[in-house]
Amino acid sequence: MTTARFLEHRITRNLMQRRERQQPVTSGPVAERLITTVAVAAGMLLLGSYLQELLWVLLAGAAVLTLGTRTP
Repeated sequence: MTTARFLEHRITRNLMQRRERQQPVTSGPVAERLITTVAVAAGMLLLGSYLQELLWVLLAGAAVLTLGTRTP
């Protein structure tokens, strides 16, 4: 094995070991819910600007789902 290949192999091995040692960054359930809520609201407003009736249907459906699926 040439010196260049040896150095390349060692650098690659060190990088892989660092990656294995790092803990994955996970977002909490609050962050996921916030992102989902903002995305749904933005989509509803965008769609609602074109179809106002559909906006009211989506708002009513979201209210029913929120009230019906919320756990204490």
